Amino acid sequence: MRNVLLFILSLSSFACFAQEVPVWYTLSGRNSNFPANSYVTGFSIDKPQNGESYEKAAERLVRSARVKAVSIIQVKVENETEDKLASFQQKGGNGAGMAQTRSTTSVSKSSVNMEISNLKVESYIDRTEGKVAAFAYIKINDLIRQTDRKLTSLLSKVESGLDEIDELIANGEKIEAKKRLEKIIPLFDEIDSQQRILIAVDPYADEESLQMSLCKTLQQRASKLQIDLKNGINIYLNCKADMLGTNYPTLGNTIKGDLSKLGATFVTSPDQADWAIVVNANSRQYNAHTIGGYTTYFVYVDASITIDKMATGQRIYEDALSEKGGHTKNYTEAARDGYKQITPKLTAVINQYIKQ
Repeated sequence: MRNVLLFILSLSSFACFAQEVPVWYTLSGRNSNFPANSYVTGFSIDKPQNGESYEKAAERLVRSARVKAVSIIQVKVENETEDKLASFQQKGGNGAGMAQTRSTTSVSKSSVNMEISNLKVESYIDRTEGKVAAFAYIKINDLIRQTDRKLTSLLSKVESGLDEIDELIANGEKIEAKKRLEKIIPLFDEIDSQQRILIAVDPYADEESLQMSLCKTLQQRASKLQIDLKNGINIYLNCKADMLGTNYPTLGNTIKGDLSKLGATFVTSPDQADWAIVVNANSRQYNAHTIGGYTTYFVYVDASITIDKMATGQRIYEDALSEKGGHTKNYTEAARDGYKQITPKLTAVINQYIKQ
């Protein structure tokens, strides 16, 4: 009786660890269970190489099977997309709009971003034959639904992003608007990729299912925003600086040079500006110290500054700054040193508020 129980237990143990042969392991099984008109598949089989374990071989073949399945979709995109696109374009209307959208993006006609998240991959170790196999598959209908959802999500993301950019521009925040737009533009390449996958795998794909009209509208909005933001922000700068009774234009020129790094355009009237900045600076003699036959001259530079956001009519900053300059030559050089000390503080304040 004890031997019978041991025999039964050994059979149970074998049943637990023995791997059932999957239906996709044979060509006939793949053809009957995963027909090409309903599935995209990729199959790889090989023996472990150069002392490779079965498990490591399985990992390698899983990657290979995945690549083969994705490559099938890629080939369909390359071979079928352009002809269908041409037929859409010949119809005119939204098809022409789709062509216009693509012409303004950097996507290659024969290359798409292939991210197939629902692709299933299984592996099988045939220890009797000393082989390892892997099989990747996805239902074409599932791929269509997945791609359609991603296309809709991308279009929604672009649309909401453009709405936010419009709001930023209306509030005078062009720098932030430009940053946001730079992140949105590459999404049109992803949209293009999803449209091409749908054209390749969905025999019923048309202008409506590809959402060409919305894509064209969004592309036109983005292109217009690119033009509007091309020259950056418009700044009106009124800077007056006095250095002990002499005009000191260096202060205004230095501030302009710093703001130019932001892509700023300088205008002659506050009405034309996104930002109006007024700086008034003066220098005044303070005193001189003589020690050991050497005299050091000291001058204070005082500056007032206001920053107005013209889109909202708000004064967002107003303050006065003061810096002490010194030099052993004379008061003029001491004043120059004072301006050298105060200029970076003025530009830092301006940058801080304009970049918000």
